Parts: sequence; structure tokens; C-alpha cells
Amino acid sequence: MTTSNLVSPASVRVWRGFQLPTLTLDKFCNNLGTVFVPATVKMQIDIGLQSYLPSIPAGLAGKPTAVPDETALIFWESPEVYWNGFTTLAVRTYTLTHGGCYVPGISRADFPVLFAGSLTADQPVYLFEAAADWMRGTVRHFIAHRPAQLDAAAFRVAVAASLTKIQKTVALDGALACVGDDYFVYWELGSAAPGVPAPPSGMSILQSMKTDWQYSFVPAPTFVPIGLWDQWAGMDVVSGSSFNMQFTRRPMP
Repeated sequence: MTTSNLVSPASVRVWRGFQLPTLTLDKFCNNLGTVFVPATVKMQIDIGLQSYLPSIPAGLAGKPTAVPDETALIFWESPEVYWNGFTTLAVRTYTLTHGGCYVPGISRADFPVLFAGSLTADQPVYLFEAAADWMRGTVRHFIAHRPAQLDAAAFRVAVAASLTKIQKTVALDGALACVGDDYFVYWELGSAAPGVPAPPSGMSILQSMKTDWQYSFVPAPTFVPIGLWDQWAGMDVVSGSSFNMQFTRRPMP
């Protein structure tokens, strides 16, 4: 594994995936564990992947269908490196694996912009501009469903108020969020200072919001112990899984 690689928060793809209705939950998780999650790492390290943090809300008790079934942060050396990847056979081949898991169109990833106090549906934001290494430190992930008493516009206003409070009062190494018409996703990165038992967190601010449903994850550091040509049964992916994939990155340019 490499030493710390600091990456701009503008260089992450924020993924919200919705399970194909033709798949059972078991088949969806099997596809993720045997193909999609490990392939994301193994087929993209050499073209600039820097961090990958997938989580699986699919199948959680009470999860509304409007909430994504898989979420992920996929960090790159830069947006240009990401787009240039499509000139390679490996990336074009990997991209086709999406069709075996996700509903096209509503499943999407986007680069974020700096949060300035308001939110646009399906436009991810980052709260802090400093570069950070999301493969290191403590990551927390929060996902929630819009409460019935709020329409989509009012929900965005409420979420924006909570993000503003985090941005102004919580000393995080990084934070990313995205709100849809019916759901909200958020990730934060914190590093504990010497003598401090736990890193700062904005999770309590979000957990106090009025929502119809919410869930919190702590992505677990996880290695893929094989190469592309090794015999291997795959990762154990189940409802509620959350991973911070660990791998040796190519040197930053």
C-alpha cells in the first residue's frame, strides 16, 4: 500500500445506484461481491483510482425504494484522469458491468461542486476544499429518506441548513453530500488528534433531522487479496455492507 495520497474533493464521483428489478437481493449482492466491487478496484488502479468506498443499503429494514440500493465514493487523481480512462479498453469493459446490476438513467455518478449554502437536486457538493486521503482516517456515511411532510424543495432547504452547520462548526478533513428529490446521502472523513479518543463528526446533526428513514454506516477497511487472473469466489457482500477498499495506488503525478 502506498503512503498518503491527498486528493481534491472535486475529483470524486458520487455514485447512487438502483438495483435492477429483475434481480433478487441475493443476486444483486452476489453480482456486487463477485464482479462489480472488486472489478472497480482491480480494473482501475492503473488508470488513477485513488479511493473507493461502496455501501449497500439494499435490503435494509424499512428502506424506501426511492433510496439508492448502493452508494459509493470513487476518488480519482483528477477529473481529467477519470475522463481519459475511457480511452482504455479496461475502463470501457468495466463500464459495461454496470448493466448487470443497476437501473440505467436513475443510477448515476457526478462530480461535486463546493457547497455555498444551497442545494440542487442530484448535484453533489463538498463542504471543505482541502485535499484529503479518504483511504485513511475514519469515514462515516449517512443516508436518509425525505419525510412525507416536506416536499422536495423544502427537504433540500432543511438538508442545506444541516450541512451549513457542519461546515461552520465541525472540524472535518472532508465531507461530501448529495440530495435527490426523495433521499439524502452524506460522507465525512475525520482524523483523531493526539489525545482525542474520537475524531470530530457531524453525524449527530444529521441524525437529529426529521426523516422518514435513515441509516448510518462506518465503511470497514477491506482488501481484495487476488489479481484478475486468480481463482477466487469473491467478496462477501450483504445488505448493510460498507467498505473502504484498500489497495496500492500508482504514484500521484
